[in-house]
Amino acid sequence: MRAVFGIDVSKASSEVAILVNGEKVHRYTIPFSRLLDDLKTVQTPEIIFEATGVYSRRLQAFLEENSYAYTRLNPLEAKKQLDSLQVRKTDKIDAEKLAQSQFILNRQPSYVQEEVYQELRDLSRFYRILTEDIVRTKNRLHKLLQISFPELKNLLSTPTNW
Repeated sequence: MRAVFGIDVSKASSEVAILVNGEKVHRYTIPFSRLLDDLKTVQTPEIIFEATGVYSRRLQAFLEENSYAYTRLNPLEAKKQLDSLQVRKTDKIDAEKLAQSQFILNRQPSYVQEEVYQELRDLSRFYRILTEDIVRTKNRLHKLLQISFPELKNLLSTPTNW
């Protein structure tokens, strides 16, 4: 028996579609308690979802905390793979198509990094954003000084002007 959980993660809610041997068994909007109960009923569930930034991180943390392997898809890759399978696009249909595509493509589970590396990546991103903000602020200050005091450029351009 092969059970695949396709999960479409969005800002407000997430849709779950459970397929067993290619046949749809359940489809519902996610409460994590029900998802955990359904995952416990299957020996080796295959869980697949699309990475949607901060929204999918909550699901990812939940699965890692409960020691479940999962396949996290790049959104562009998922779109390319699912375009041929669907006519309309809704969250419920996306969840089901993700699960169906797993039966066809047999994707491997995603590599789970240690938490310290995730924290380092987050800190690095935060540092980069702060650096960009500082540069942007300096550029604004420079522009305001040029507009407010245009003669300041002439005064500071030659080192002998005292």
